Amino acid sequence: MVNYENLEVEIDPPNKIAIVYLNRPTQLNAFNIKYLEELIFVLKKISKDNRLQCLILTGRGKAFCAGGDVVEFRNAEQPDEFMASMVSRLHEGIKILKNMSQLTVAAINGSCFGAGLGYATACDFRISSENATFGCAFTRIGLSPDSSTTFHLPKLVGLTLANEMLFLNRALNAEEALRFNLVNKIANPETLLGEAKKLAIQISKGAPIAFAYTKKLLKESYTNDLESHLEKEAESIVKTAGTEDFQEGLKAFFEKRNADFKGN
Repeated sequence: MVNYENLEVEIDPPNKIAIVYLNRPTQLNAFNIKYLEELIFVLKKISKDNRLQCLILTGRGKAFCAGGDVVEFRNAEQPDEFMASMVSRLHEGIKILKNMSQLTVAAINGSCFGAGLGYATACDFRISSENATFGCAFTRIGLSPDSSTTFHLPKLVGLTLANEMLFLNRALNAEEALRFNLVNKIANPETLLGEAKKLAIQISKGAPIAFAYTKKLLKESYTNDLESHLEKEAESIVKTAGTEDFQEGLKAFFEKRNADFKGN
């Protein structure tokens, strides 16, 4: 375990997993600039670690992340300049999450609001504790949303519910989050991290090159037209067909066994 001022990082090379714990529990893991700089540094480091195939993001204490630290918002002498500095870091972290080849799992252990919800929705999978709650809360204090919330949320829950969450500050409990496709699964608090690790290990046994191309294709599907996306799919499947993993996958299929992918 590597400890930072606001984060704890656990690297598990045998299982090809990294776990990042948001660790500012007395502030409900709310973001400030120093904390975000640490998170960006750690995410960049993980993204470049070829030993790793999955990242789990979770929180210490009773919250996943309550969003931005409103105490620091209140104390800012120049609120607009402070927010510009804050949001640039928030968005750098989101872009690293989306662009890293590793798949990402948010293990949402409690309150997940504002930018915390943005980070959760930017992950590829989300597992929620039974006692987690979800909300936006930006407009409640007179702010428009950030951290990809208006990008990912309507794609996950639909525009109708996203409007309620963004304009009317509707909060969801875990059962509602599951029903509206905001999360993949619910676990009890004691087994949440274990369930996330189980999913991460399942991911880590997959074909890393194929997964990386698939993640990229899914991200680009939001902006590509059909013709250009078909071209991207064709390019990607040709590249993955030239890998040793493809030969191993074929061999395993005909031998009726699980493939042993190496990322080659």
